Amino acid sequence: MPTLILARHAKAEAPAAGLQDTDRALELIGRKASTRLGQVIAEAGLEPQLALVSPAVRTQQTWKLMSTALGECETRLDDELYETHVAGLLEVLRDAGDAETVVVVGHEPTSSAAAAHLAGAGSDKTALQRVAHGLPTATAAVLEFDCPWTEITSRCGRLVSVLSGRDVEE
Repeated sequence: MPTLILARHAKAEAPAAGLQDTDRALELIGRKASTRLGQVIAEAGLEPQLALVSPAVRTQQTWKLMSTALGECETRLDDELYETHVAGLLEVLRDAGDAETVVVVGHEPTSSAAAAHLAGAGSDKTALQRVAHGLPTATAAVLEFDCPWTEITSRCGRLVSVLSGRDVEE
């Protein structure tokens, strides 16, 4: 059964004059939380075969640190994930091929909006409530589907959990 992990990047440095948004790097706490999120995903028994990552520095750094706890995984940087919406994210997912578990490392509000859009019957109520408030940094929504990536539509998945790597000290 296809499983989707929608991960929001970890805490990044604040916007600053002269710094492009795409160039914002992770803060120290964000690096720790990224590593922890990867561990939490692994502890949940999830093993992504494909990572779709926004080209922003903070998402690439988040994935690199997350991936240290996860097995072999193909990584694709996808420009469409930087400033996209739910429909754009779904288009990117349609090219996931035969990967059983896919992790998307992206941004808010798209990550939580996509989780809410895809969550249908059988979704965990607590996870739905958490997603409704947006995904905090270094947090991931996990959804399961009974259809291939090419057929995913609104409300066709089950939101089964929200995982967090935020339980780290500064």
